[in-house]
Amino acid sequence: MQLMGRQCDMGIRLHQIKAFFSWMVRAGIIVFLFYRSVLLFLILGIPIGIYGFCTEKRREMVRWRKQMNIEFREGLQGIAAALQAGYSMENALQEAAKDLQLLYGEQSVLLPQLQDMVCKLQLNQPLESVFDEFAEYTQVEDIAGYAGILHTTKRIGGDLIAITRMTADRISEKMEVKREIDSIIAGKQMEAKVMQKIPPGIILYFWICSPGFTDVLYQGGGRVIMTVLLAVYLLAYYWTDRICQISI
Repeated sequence: MQLMGRQCDMGIRLHQIKAFFSWMVRAGIIVFLFYRSVLLFLILGIPIGIYGFCTEKRREMVRWRKQMNIEFREGLQGIAAALQAGYSMENALQEAAKDLQLLYGEQSVLLPQLQDMVCKLQLNQPLESVFDEFAEYTQVEDIAGYAGILHTTKRIGGDLIAITRMTADRISEKMEVKREIDSIIAGKQMEAKVMQKIPPGIILYFWICSPGFTDVLYQGGGRVIMTVLLAVYLLAYYWTDRICQISI
């Protein structure tokens, strides 16, 4: 399990390093197009690359939590089926882990967590505290909700099997709504990406087709105009990204 975690961490680090260089190069090109300065290319490229590194880290965490939520839904279905068959929660978690092993193999993000939870239950740790620690580690809303339900069930009683199935169904409904939203805005996201590339493309076009036409913009007051245009461009770039981020 530790080996799997190290492999996952290494994959994330390599991905983030690639993002750093990608953002640095893209930012450097845009800065060079707007200022025609190698010095600014070097000065601004590195901090923007660091920003891209941090951004990719956040996006990687979002993707990880999304995958964790998907696998948690499938794990809950396996747990409910095992509980229905008369298994204890500890054995139900083991059965769910076997199902995830078949579905995702070593790429599963939930499997190591289930194995860790089984070990804690074998050490007689309370079920509620085990799920609380799991929810705190993942920071996934649906997992935290299920952990809270377990507390209520233990305190006042309830049908744990039905609750587990209901939670899995609710997660499935949320995922379906999210897929519908993603399909609706997919075209707009593509349009936004195209529009983000148009301003640098226009500048590059003038550089190639009309050499000297834009020279005035790189001297004296022209640099002020280019700075304002760059600020507007970056604001529009940021805003289009924010608009396409819809949380469920």
